[in-house]
Amino acid sequence: MHTVTASQAKQNFGALVSQLAHGPVAIERHQKTVAVVMSPASAQLVPNPRKMARQAQQQREMQRLMRHQQIAIRLLCAAPEVQQRLLQLAQQELERWQSQQLCSADYIQKWRHWLALPLSELAPLMCGDAEGWGPAMRQNSPFTANSPLPDTP
Repeated sequence: MHTVTASQAKQNFGALVSQLAHGPVAIERHQKTVAVVMSPASAQLVPNPRKMARQAQQQREMQRLMRHQQIAIRLLCAAPEVQQRLLQLAQQELERWQSQQLCSADYIQKWRHWLALPLSELAPLMCGDAEGWGPAMRQNSPFTANSPLPDTP
């Protein structure tokens, strides 16, 4: 990257603008970079950190959703004893959260309510918007990555 002093940039603005055709130009004051000037075309190539963070968050939520869809499908298709075991593991995780204060009481209470529902009602809540709670509940889920998924025949 080409570097000019603040005085040079001020006195030779036309030359600075011409230099942008070759890439961004750093402007220094007292040997410290205080600004970087670039052409609009170069600026469009700079990744937007907020946009990248939003995309990463959307990808994480999609992975959580897919995980909970797998769990819901297997729960609905499994034998009753396997269903009970997976629900029991989730309940144990909630107990651990509560005893170690690992999670907000709101999530613990809501998950307890959800886990008490029939599976036909639980599955859509786990995989849907759940009146705005879906993504947060999947982020704070007792169905952890370490929880075994029951095999179905």
